[in-house]
Amino acid sequence: MHGDWHRSGESKPYAIVWMDDASRKVLGYGEFESAKAEYSIQTLQNAIENAAQYNIMIREVNTDSGSQFHANKGGKSQFQIYLESMGIKHVVSRKNNPQTNGKVERFWLEYDRHRWRFSSMDEFIEWYNRRIHGSLWLEIGENPNDAFIRKAPPESLLGLFLSSSPGGESHAFL
Repeated sequence: MHGDWHRSGESKPYAIVWMDDASRKVLGYGEFESAKAEYSIQTLQNAIENAAQYNIMIREVNTDSGSQFHANKGGKSQFQIYLESMGIKHVVSRKNNPQTNGKVERFWLEYDRHRWRFSSMDEFIEWYNRRIHGSLWLEIGENPNDAFIRKAPPESLLGLFLSSSPGGESHAFL
């Protein structure tokens, strides 16, 4: 999972996204007046809840060393303490190396180009997750939503299959 903060301009809000590395599906996001650790945690919690709907656990997050994520003067940040409490490993990108988090950096280009065509970030993310993505299975016109399912661990998909039924009851087929 990659996370990053961005701001398009002085009059624009600060935005954060949590993006699945393999599928480029955005699972958590938000726009705020400021970029704070509490918003990083809140939006990551949303990403964790969205992943859990597919029986997927987030085990690792990659961020830059911004103060919203990382304690730059020793000790642990509020965000790092939260990750530890959730058993999530924090991978911090090297300084001045945007390639480490390049998938999210590329997302911000689309954000800057298209976000303001939509009335809300919810609508923009819905569009982004459903649009054909050139870095995915282009021959079939795959989008991040489809890639997320295709790339999910088989045990996650089996759990979804076994737990789904018209009445919401779980059925095991032997």
